[in-house]
Amino acid sequence: MNPDSYYDGSGYDRETVAFYDVAHEGAQVRAVAGAVDALSGLYGMNPRSVVVLATDQVAHASARFVNAVRSPLRLPLVITDTLPGYVGPLDVVIVVGDRADAPDVSQALITADRRGAVTVLVGPARGPILDDAPAATITIPALPTVLGASPARAITSIGTVLDLLEEDTEFVTSRLEEIAQVLDEELEQLSPERDSMVNPGRQLREFADGARLTHTGRPGLGFAVAELVADLWTLKGIPSGAADLDELAAGAMSAPAAPPRDDIFHDPFLDGPGALLPLKTVVWAQEPEGPDAADTIPHALAVTCDTPGVGPATGALKLITRGLAAATYDLPDPPVEDY
Repeated sequence: MNPDSYYDGSGYDRETVAFYDVAHEGAQVRAVAGAVDALSGLYGMNPRSVVVLATDQVAHASARFVNAVRSPLRLPLVITDTLPGYVGPLDVVIVVGDRADAPDVSQALITADRRGAVTVLVGPARGPILDDAPAATITIPALPTVLGASPARAITSIGTVLDLLEEDTEFVTSRLEEIAQVLDEELEQLSPERDSMVNPGRQLREFADGARLTHTGRPGLGFAVAELVADLWTLKGIPSGAADLDELAAGAMSAPAAPPRDDIFHDPFLDGPGALLPLKTVVWAQEPEGPDAADTIPHALAVTCDTPGVGPATGALKLITRGLAAATYDLPDPPVEDY
């Protein structure tokens, strides 16, 4: 390879660059584990509420995921983009997101601190929000070289605050290290160097090619994963939606068959509008031993993962990482036909 290619950009593989942030999801969880000691003062608190002030869409979706998989909680988990007026000494406020410059968020953090609330910042590696944070605010540091949003960081940060209210730091740190290890093992399978024969992320991306996409899953954890991945894919340029599994299955029974893909020789000016893209469905967190939910929906792919020895929430993080990785892959070139 020409050494100059490193300076003009031609030596970089697009997939490798796009996968860079995803490859750090395990490291993101370890960064949260490294901040547990700073959060140790939460142990034994009985706050009135935990308020999550989400500064971007991934943070908001991640907070909703935590709320969905942990419900019912023993205290309110309030997810908002503005500081509630009632916040005071009885509350914990967590600012989560990657926006670096947001005066309203900085002011909300300062206001919460002045009112006596415990404040936690899960923000960017640099920027005014970090610079303006009150001295008493506990900061979970961001990885300095990662630019993209990290659902694993947002989810585990919020979950760690909730856990530390009732569990000691050593136990929480150990669990975070186990989660990071599980994600690292999944990331090995998702490496861009692995083709679709052995890479479940590539299989997922290729399934989604050329279709309108709906994500779903069984109530609770499965649907929570579906909603979050639908947001992640849409933000990565793969428009997606999420729908309840039972309602989607009922609608699929009466829906017309998916239309065929457009013919390569189709001329929209001579032949009129092309066929509508087919609808495909991704069913998340399908239980390996249970009935296949994808069987009730046409053109569906069931996505599961084997997570022996870890809880369902960790398995869900593994699936979310797979969904995040899938959006970084290039599609294979279409086969060349001989005429």
